Amino acid sequence: MSDTAASLGLPRQPATRLGRRAAALGVALAASALLLFGGRLLLVGIADYQAEAFLGAWEAAAVEPDARAWNIAHGAAQRAIELYPVADGERLDRLGRIYSWKQFRQPYAAPIATESRRAALAAYRASLGVRPTWPNTWARLAHAKLYLQEFDDEFANALEQAFSLGPWILEVNRELAEIALIAWPRLTAGQQQAGLESARRVLIYSPGEAQRLLALAGQTGRLESLCAALSPELKTAHKLKACAD
Repeated sequence: MSDTAASLGLPRQPATRLGRRAAALGVALAASALLLFGGRLLLVGIADYQAEAFLGAWEAAAVEPDARAWNIAHGAAQRAIELYPVADGERLDRLGRIYSWKQFRQPYAAPIATESRRAALAAYRASLGVRPTWPNTWARLAHAKLYLQEFDDEFANALEQAFSLGPWILEVNRELAEIALIAWPRLTAGQQQAGLESARRVLIYSPGEAQRLLALAGQTGRLESLCAALSPELKTAHKLKACAD
């Protein structure tokens, strides 16, 4: 306490006591801030778990979710994004996947599904704005464009980025191969060749993957093109009977 304070009749307090009080106050404020931050992250974790649980169930069963389940998952995904302290590419990508699953059984360019598919596209764009080198999101963006039947520069760039950034990621190659087989007439020659290369990478991964992809090639009328792009050695080594000469 200063001499001025003493002249006013105020009691003297040692500087060390004031320092301890200030330090204690600082510690209390820091502890409160950490407690609030920890509580917020706990809520984020709960929302993450809820959104992932629903999304995982839909992906495992390959079924279109009912309205109630989708609303719960969507709400959880939105809360996780809003509560997390910074923009997060993974959570934005998950929001895009939830929108993509909402009406994924609807035909391409179906007006009833346009709103959810555009919302998915917006979420993928936001995710890539934060995490631009993530190939899975580029592949999903390209697939969202396919669902909207928008074969523009953004679609072409998404295909290119996914192909170059995720050369040996199974999920990326699977999605790129599916896009190529379905959108074949709308692709350039270079895009078709890249799609066939992605398909080749999927075929050599496992017999189950090969069977699923060859079935899709047959359904889309692209089995001959796919088999023609494979070497005889590869067909023999992986027992691709559907491509037998």
